[in-house]
Amino acid sequence: MENYVKDLELAFAVISGKVSNAINRHLARCIKKAGEDITPEQWSILMCLWVKMDGTSQTQNALAEATFRDRPSVTRLIQNMEKQGLVERETSETDRRSNHIHLTEKGVKCHDLVQDATLSTMKTCFKGLSDAEVRTAIDLLGRVFNNLRESEEMENEK
Repeated sequence: MENYVKDLELAFAVISGKVSNAINRHLARCIKKAGEDITPEQWSILMCLWVKMDGTSQTQNALAEATFRDRPSVTRLIQNMEKQGLVERETSETDRRSNHIHLTEKGVKCHDLVQDATLSTMKTCFKGLSDAEVRTAIDLLGRVFNNLRESEEMENEK
């Protein structure tokens, strides 16, 4: 029985990684087909900024936490997005170590095209699943993610 449980745990880790990679590949193709040159990693940063399209900026640290990425990765993503004209970075007036990121006009304008690509990807992912099944999957994956985040936070406190 113990081997069976270990097999299930390994299968979950493998299939969740494969699903994540497949979603990212599909999303990248849909975004490219829509005429945008944005990676799924950049998309995750943009999603955080699009939520606050009222002109409010977010700090790089907040974006790193929201996307569950390390700070150097977020810094590289933002540098590339600046070069593409999607975001602007401003040093905080109160804390010189902190940068505030906000969307440019181009970053705001690409929202609708990329949103359509995202919806197309999600429609493909959930094909043949009921609303209840989708909610269950989201709930279960959210709980798994929270377990991992809590574990990482406990490790960081040591």
